[in-house]
Amino acid sequence: MNINFFEMVAVKAGFVAFALAMGLVACGDDGSTNGPSNGHNDSSASFVESEDDLPNCTESRDGSVSFVDGTKEGFVCKDRKWLHYDMIVDVDENLPGCTGSREGLTAYLYEENRELKCVEGVWGAVGEAAGSSSSVFPSSSSSVIPGTAPESGSSVASSSSAKSSSSVASSSSAKSSSSVADKANCAYLNPNIDYGTMTDTRDGQVYKTVTIGTQTWMAENLNYDPGDVSSMGSYAWSGCYDNKSVNCTKYGRLYTWEVAMSDASCAYGNSCNPSGIVQGVCPSGWHLPSYDEWNTLFTYVGGTGIAGQKLKANTSLWTTYSGVTNDDSFGFAVLPAGYRGDNGYFYDEGYGARFWSSTEDDSDDASRWSFRYNYDGVNSYWSNKGSAFSVRCLRD
Repeated sequence: MNINFFEMVAVKAGFVAFALAMGLVACGDDGSTNGPSNGHNDSSASFVESEDDLPNCTESRDGSVSFVDGTKEGFVCKDRKWLHYDMIVDVDENLPGCTGSREGLTAYLYEENRELKCVEGVWGAVGEAAGSSSSVFPSSSSSVIPGTAPESGSSVASSSSAKSSSSVASSSSAKSSSSVADKANCAYLNPNIDYGTMTDTRDGQVYKTVTIGTQTWMAENLNYDPGDVSSMGSYAWSGCYDNKSVNCTKYGRLYTWEVAMSDASCAYGNSCNPSGIVQGVCPSGWHLPSYDEWNTLFTYVGGTGIAGQKLKANTSLWTTYSGVTNDDSFGFAVLPAGYRGDNGYFYDEGYGARFWSSTEDDSDDASRWSFRYNYDGVNSYWSNKGSAFSVRCLRD
C-alpha cells in the first residue's frame, strides 16, 4: 500500500502548511540533520481554485508548483508556461496505482523531475520532464521504461519495460553466481584505489572493501541469497533485478526491509524499533548501516550535495546527463542497480540506486538513500518497507 504525499507531509513532517514541505532543502552538509528529508529543491508551492487563478509564470517563479485546492492536480511553471499534470507527488512510490480509471492520466515527480503517464496498468516515463521546454506527451504507444524521461530531442521512451516480479513473498528463483571470477561488478571498481577483501563464510563470496575516513565499507553491493523468506511477511522478498541472475552478478541482490534487517517483526505494517548496531542480512562482523552512518560517509566525502559524484562508479552503466560527472574518487563504486517497487515491478536500472539503512520511521516506512544519474548529490527518503533496494554492509 503506497502512502500518498499529503498524508506523508501531514504525518511524518508535521507541517501546518504544505508549502513549507515543498520548500524544504536538505539540512546542509554538516551531518546536523535529525532524519531523512524529502526535498532538495527550493521551489515554492501554492494553491489555486482553478487554472484561471494561476499567477503569471515569470522567470522568478520557474520551477514552482501550484496545486488545485484539495486535490493532487496541479501545474509546474517552466519557461514562462504553466504545465498541467493530473497529479503531482514527490517520488514514484507515492503515486496511486495505475488502474483502469486512471488510464491516460499524467503525473509529475518533483523530486526526480520526471513526467509519468498511466498506460496499461503501469506508470511509465513519457515525453520530456518539466525541466525541458517541451510540454507535449508522445502517444500512449511509447514504451514504458523503469527509469526516467529520455534525453532532450528524443521522441519516444526507452524500449526497456517495467517488469513484474514472478513472486511477491519469496526469494527470487533466479540464483546468483557465487564464483568470484563471475562477479562482473568488480570490473567497475576504481583501479586507483587500494581495496581490501572479505569473505562471506555463509556462501564463500569474496567482496572488495574500502576504508573511507573512519569507516570500512563493502565496495560492492551484498549478493547473499537468504533463501525462502515468505514466512517473514506478505511483502518479504529478495532477488535479482528483473529476476535475472546476471543482474545479481552485476549489481548484487535487492532486499525488502524486513529481509535486509533479518527480522520478521520489521515487516511492513509492524514497528520493530531497532537500536544500536543491526547485523541484518550482512555477514558476521558487518552490519546494515544506520541513517547517521550513511550521513557520516557523505559528510566525509564533501557533503550530500556532492556525494553522488564522489561515490558513483565511473562507468557507462550510468545513463549520461549533461553537467553530471561520476569520478568515484573514494572507490565506493555505486552502480545503477535500480530497485523493485512494493507493487512487484522493477524500475530505474541505469538511472538510479537506492540503499536501505537500519533506521525505521514507523510501521510502514524506513530510511533509504538515493543516487540518481542526473544529480551530483544524494537524497534521503522514507520508503515503503515492501520495496526492495540494494544493501551495502559496514564493518562493525
